[in-house]
Amino acid sequence: MLKIVSAEFIKGAINSKLFPQTGIPEFAFFGRSNAGKSSLINMLLNRKNLVKTGSKPGMTREINFFAVNAPANKQPNAESFCVADLPGYGFAKTGGKNRDLWSRFIGDYIQTSKRLVLLCLLVDLRHPGLYLDGEAYAWL
Repeated sequence: MLKIVSAEFIKGAINSKLFPQTGIPEFAFFGRSNAGKSSLINMLLNRKNLVKTGSKPGMTREINFFAVNAPANKQPNAESFCVADLPGYGFAKTGGKNRDLWSRFIGDYIQTSKRLVLLCLLVDLRHPGLYLDGEAYAWL
């Protein structure tokens, strides 16, 4: 079992020049707005309010990066990995211009990050088989 010693917000970014240069592996979570990405990250990191969640879909508007210290070799203050919370796709109430911007910087991150080692596509099982989820899967 992995023991999370600490987890903290690093920064939010909307282009590759602003992505943090941590040098540690990154695990990213992608999915439809309101699929529970932020809630899942909070649960996995055993933190109630580390990742902001909202009652309205589409609250995450940039890629939010979190440093997680869970050292396997018990070195204090050693950042073990980074978690990236990506904006959701789907029914966030925003204009087409914002959706296009989100698509570009999410695509840029997924396709160019040298530290991204795992990308999790979350699908809300209450709404299986949605066209947008299929599109996201095909794109990935």
